[in-house]
Amino acid sequence: MRNVSGIIIHQSSNQYRSGWRGGQAWSASGRMGAAWFPATRDGVLLLVSTYVQFLYVKQNSIINIISMLSLEELAVRLFDVGAVRLGDIEAKIGRRTPIYFDLRVVVSRPEIMMAVAQQLQKLAREINHDLLCGVPYAALPIAAVMSVNTNTPMIMKRKETKLYATKKILEGLFEINQNCLVVEDVVTSGGSLLETVDTLRSEGLIVSHAVVVLDRDQGGARVLKENGIIVKPLYSMTGLLKMLNDAGKIDSETVDIILNHIKESQFNTAMKDNLELL
Repeated sequence: MRNVSGIIIHQSSNQYRSGWRGGQAWSASGRMGAAWFPATRDGVLLLVSTYVQFLYVKQNSIINIISMLSLEELAVRLFDVGAVRLGDIEAKIGRRTPIYFDLRVVVSRPEIMMAVAQQLQKLAREINHDLLCGVPYAALPIAAVMSVNTNTPMIMKRKETKLYATKKILEGLFEINQNCLVVEDVVTSGGSLLETVDTLRSEGLIVSHAVVVLDRDQGGARVLKENGIIVKPLYSMTGLLKMLNDAGKIDSETVDIILNHIKESQFNTAMKDNLELL
């Protein structure tokens, strides 16, 4: 026991707690422990350093675990969390679709969001770019994680021009003629992505590529290529279905139903409006 003021750090397997108090310098029980730091400038610096190192190790342990996920494993995780939904689902433009891909749910599963971002980063490494821009709204958090992971500046396109103050359509810092890589969740007709690209180009940015999580194989990538955008997807619809079928998540009959729907629901260059089926 010491009657010296200081900082005691209580450590468990997943948390640090601190408080200014005197008394016991050290105690330990199982996985719990408490470390005492003197209430001096050096003690505070040591405390901060220790806490930062703990957070770094914890964060990188999570990243290392996630980085081991293959595309096949990630596909299963996306299915299990509800990002891939099956059924007779109403699409954005009133049509029906037997499969719906909703990446918005992964904002509540940071480990999956990190895994998706890391896989997209692998694609992005092969593309020259100065900036990232996520297509609003589903791709915004994924682009933000990529930006932080790679220390790449990010800009945000608003759905509509701000009507007051700066009255901007793009938020963030950029320079004319910088290369901007677009991040998107799903490409169907290519309409949403093309709308974002048109805005970026109108602001003086160079856009030639997009990385996307899923290409639904409905012609959107072809439309975008004809407009000067090369799409690099993590998954094609055909590939995703095969992975989920191999994993026992969907049966062969369901795969055939979806593929027939995809074949019958193709978009062409005349359909450049926002016709995303998601």
